[in-house]
Formats: sequence, structure tokens, C-alpha cells
Amino acid sequence: MTLDGFFTRSLVTELQNHLKGGRIHKIYQPFEQELQLVIRANRVNHRLAASVHPNYFSLYLTKEKSANPQQAPMFCMLLRKYLESAFITDIKQYQNDRIIDFYFKGRDEIGIEQEYLLTFELMGRHSNILLVNQKKQTIIDCIKHVSASHNTYRSLTPGAVFKRPPRNNQQVNLFELNDSQLFEFSHQNEPLLKEGKAFQCVQGMSKLLAEEIAYWMSEEGGNLSSLASLERIKSAIEFPSPTLYQTDKNVYFYCFKLESIPGEEVAFDTLSDLIYAYSHQKVHLDRVKQLSGNIIHKVNQVLDKNQKKLKNLAKDRKVAANADSYRIKGELLNAFAYQIDNKEEKVTLSNFYDNNQPLTIQLNPRLNAVENAQAYFKKYQKYRDALKYINREERLTREEIDYLDGILLQLKQADLEDVESIKEELIEQGYVAQKRSSSKKRAKTQSKPRRFQSSDGVMIYVGRNNQQNDDLSLKKAAKNHWWLHAKDIPGAHVIIESDKPSQETLLQAAQLAAYYSKFSQSANVPVDYVQVKHLKKPNGAKPGFVIYEGQKTLFVTPSPTLIDQLKFTEK
Repeated sequence: MTLDGFFTRSLVTELQNHLKGGRIHKIYQPFEQELQLVIRANRVNHRLAASVHPNYFSLYLTKEKSANPQQAPMFCMLLRKYLESAFITDIKQYQNDRIIDFYFKGRDEIGIEQEYLLTFELMGRHSNILLVNQKKQTIIDCIKHVSASHNTYRSLTPGAVFKRPPRNNQQVNLFELNDSQLFEFSHQNEPLLKEGKAFQCVQGMSKLLAEEIAYWMSEEGGNLSSLASLERIKSAIEFPSPTLYQTDKNVYFYCFKLESIPGEEVAFDTLSDLIYAYSHQKVHLDRVKQLSGNIIHKVNQVLDKNQKKLKNLAKDRKVAANADSYRIKGELLNAFAYQIDNKEEKVTLSNFYDNNQPLTIQLNPRLNAVENAQAYFKKYQKYRDALKYINREERLTREEIDYLDGILLQLKQADLEDVESIKEELIEQGYVAQKRSSSKKRAKTQSKPRRFQSSDGVMIYVGRNNQQNDDLSLKKAAKNHWWLHAKDIPGAHVIIESDKPSQETLLQAAQLAAYYSKFSQSANVPVDYVQVKHLKKPNGAKPGFVIYEGQKTLFVTPSPTLIDQLKFTEK
């Protein structure tokens, strides 16, 4: 995470421009370490998202609405009590640290005007959100409690005296220095700046920015002086150019362009957009993993069991394939019974089914020839019937594997609101046990299919889970609309909302079907397409399973860039 004090200073300016003077409209706590404030400012509702996750700590403006617990956590209810309808009087950065202070004016339950401070400390594993009584300078509450026994410097508990995090006295806040002081500081610390260790003497500076300064001061980077480098930083954060950097080993971001990082660059309009783009995928995966609980583990357990079952069925098939040989041996024993002495352990007879070639047959010496023949006939009937069972079990097992592979794919591509639907489906199918209801159960949100628009302006819908696939294909789509699905592999149902789509629209819809399938990273993915009227769902079939006939097939290579271009956004 490259959110340092200089980035924070630039972010505060962005937040001031959007939120200062606004009024708190709603407060949510979708997850234990996350907070969302809906703020009405300049006749627009803004959503401020905050996270104190040790790895993904952040604060930014977003449009994403998270599913919330049916019962709000205590900290959320307390914030609602004190801050709902309160006005933001100011937004400031504390010194040059990763601390952002929101100052509020509001009225308490008896109508007396009060002043509150909501401070966001974005400091890795020490990240926290504190609500402070400004007049008394005491902590009303915080999202993470830390007792005095765990932190001797300051207690982070309700009622404790509010105290700022300790400051490193060896570091200097550049924004507190005048021109002459900055000149003297740069001269004294020039060796550290050249070595990429400016973070040791400059408050709020990350190693990434320190390395950038060293690059500027090197001959390769332009041989800037130490003073010019520090002045350049102070100037750059006033005019941010949010940029994301993708290298072979890592992903970085910063509030202005960095010359020292090679690799692909992606520019963003706002710092909030940049933070969201960087953290969304990682945070999203963590959230899905958190909500899915043991689902993935359970599904993988059943998949492993089914793979072992297929191997055992294959072994049984080899044995059962000899069923006809037992019938032949029984018939030969019946035919030549008069020649076979009792108590024989084996006998060699002419096999009239194979040009009278000699065939040695093992015998049970305790049985006569006819009784041995009957034993072979019983084996024949057993293995003949076993082949039917093996064929049926193989078919059912492969169908279950395909179904569970589809579930894993849906979980991999799922948004937050999809996970509960998938979990409920697995409970209904008996794969996951129903747990007792909890007060932390998340509110149910009715997710909608993914929406895209072809270059011809035709709407294309993509199902997010099996229940949605069934509803989309068998209930909502018109009979003359077109249905697409990756051929013979797990994937989403895709519907083209047209009876006569152009070839370009068909190809674009096929791209979507391939992208939202198990072969999303492959080339030349086969995609079947057929009109909805040709779809049928067999009785007792699992959710999302349909059969069809009269289909045609397209071969496409999924393009993430095209998928982004086709996404439909409301105007």
C-alpha cells in the first residue's frame, strides 16, 4: 500500500472539494473494519468509504453500495446517534501524517449544539476510526478498542482521554518549514535523499517516494538538487495526476506520476478512483472469501470425492467388461459336463465360440460341473447389471462435477450480493449445512444480471448465478431472443434482447459467454447459440442446467478490453 502522508494531503484536498459543508445522511458499517458515510453536499449524495483493514486501509469516495448486516454493529449505531444530520465544518490532515480529521457540528438528543471529531488513522495494522468529544477531548468510541495494557502510550477505549499517535521526532514536516528552513534541511540531509532514505528524516514519506527523489537526483534522472526535489514534491501534490503502475512483480499507485517505476501506467481522474481500482479486487476477494465461509472448501471436498469415485468406477468397468467371458465359461461347462470329473480345480475345454481354441476354466472342487456353471452365470448377471449401474453413476458423477465447477466459477466471479444466493442454493441442494440464524446475518439484496450493450445498441444480459441463469433464460427472456453459453463447459447464461441480432452483436455476446466461463483465459472458445424457444429444463435437473437442440457454434477469444467497453451504464 503506497498511501503515505503526501498522498493523504492531496486526498484531503479532494475530500474538501466534495464534502466540506455537507450533512451526514446515512451511516453504514458493512463489515467489521469498514464504514460508509452517505453525505449530502452541494445537492449531491456522496458515499465515503473507509477501511481500517491492516493491509487495505483506505478512505475514498465511491459509488459502490455494500450489503449491510440486518442489525447494525454497536459502533455504527453510536455514530448514527451522534453524527446523523450533523454538518461537516472542516476536513484536515493532522500534520503530514496518514490521519484525516472530519470536524462536525450537530445537536445531541436534547437539542444542544455539540462539536465532534471523527478521525481516520490510516496506519497499517494500527489503523482506527475514533469519534471524539471536541469540548472534553475524550473518546466517545472507536472501531477498534485498544486497552492501556496493550498500548502504554494511549488507551483507545470509550471515555479515555484523546491523544494523538506518537510522532517520530527525527522526522520533519516539510509543510511547517519556511523557505530558509527548507534550504537548510535539504542541505543537511542531502546524503539521505540521494540514497533513497528520505523517509528517515521526512514525516509522512513512503519508501516509494524516497526512491523517486533519489532517482531525480541521480544523473540518469536529471541531477536535481535536494532542495529542488523537495520543492517539486510540494508542488506536485497540489496538482495530482493519479496513476497506477503495473510491473512484473507488483502494483503501485501514487498521486502524481513517478519516473522511477518501469511498467504499464493507468491514469485516473480522481484519487478516489485510483484507490478504488487498486484495492477493489483484493478487498473484493477477501470479502467473498469471508462471506462464503467454508463453501469453497466443502465444494472442493465433494469434487475430490467425485474424482476418486470416477477412478474407482473406471476400475469396476474393466472388471465388468469381462462379463461375457463368464457366460461363455458357464455354457462350456454345461455343454461338457459329462467329461468333467468332480473335485477338479481346473479344466481345459474347446471353446466353440472361438474356433474351438482351448480355454482353461478355473473350478471350485467342492462343486460339480453344473454347479460351477451356475456360479459363472451368476457372475455374468452380476457384472452385466453392474455395467448399467456404472454407466449411470459415471453420468451422474460427471454432471455433479460440472455443476460444482460452475459453482466455483460463480464464486470466483461473484459480487458480494451473489454469494448469499449461491450459498442458499447449495443449502437447498444439500452440499452445505444450514446454520443457525445470527444477528450478523447480512441483509438480502436482489442482485440483477450483468448488463451490457452491443455496438449496435442491443442489450445483452449475463447471469450471475444458477438461480439467475434459470430466471433469465426460462422466465424473463422472450422466446425469440437468443441464448448463448460456452460449449460443454461451466459458464453463465447470456441473453441477447433481440430476435434478429447482427453478426457483430452475436460475436460480442459470444465474447461475454466465453469471458464468463471456465475458459475465460483461453483462445478460440466454442460458444453455442440458439433461440430461447429451443431451451428445455429436464425434470429434476440442478439449477442452471438446460438442454437444447438446433444450435450453431461460434469460436471467439475473450477480450477484457472489449468486455469493459460493452458494460452498460445508466445515463
